[in-house]
Amino acid sequence: MSPKLQIASLIIGVAFFFYIFYVIRKKTLSPTYSILWILLALFFVSVPVFESFYVFISRSIFGFYAENMIYITVIGFLLIYVLFLTLKVVKLNDQVKELISFTAILESKLKDKID
Repeated sequence: MSPKLQIASLIIGVAFFFYIFYVIRKKTLSPTYSILWILLALFFVSVPVFESFYVFISRSIFGFYAENMIYITVIGFLLIYVLFLTLKVVKLNDQVKELISFTAILESKLKDKID
């Protein structure tokens, strides 16, 4: 890998890492979501450190250059994150439907008591 890519990966990883901890301390991001982002930051930091390992894995197992493995890993991370968010949205949607029906039942009972 080129030294520019290694330096960029290290800078992005460290900046991500500090930003995630900053956001957690401000309680803007829940720890559940932050785990995924911390893993991505650790991956970026690990690229220059374990370069020979990534080169070995990418060439021997997958048959392509290590730079492409970085792109594939980041895209894979984003797909996992989108799936995670989709599952949360579906769960929240179900909870909203349940709350709406519960509120309608309470409203009808309240109207019956008033009449």
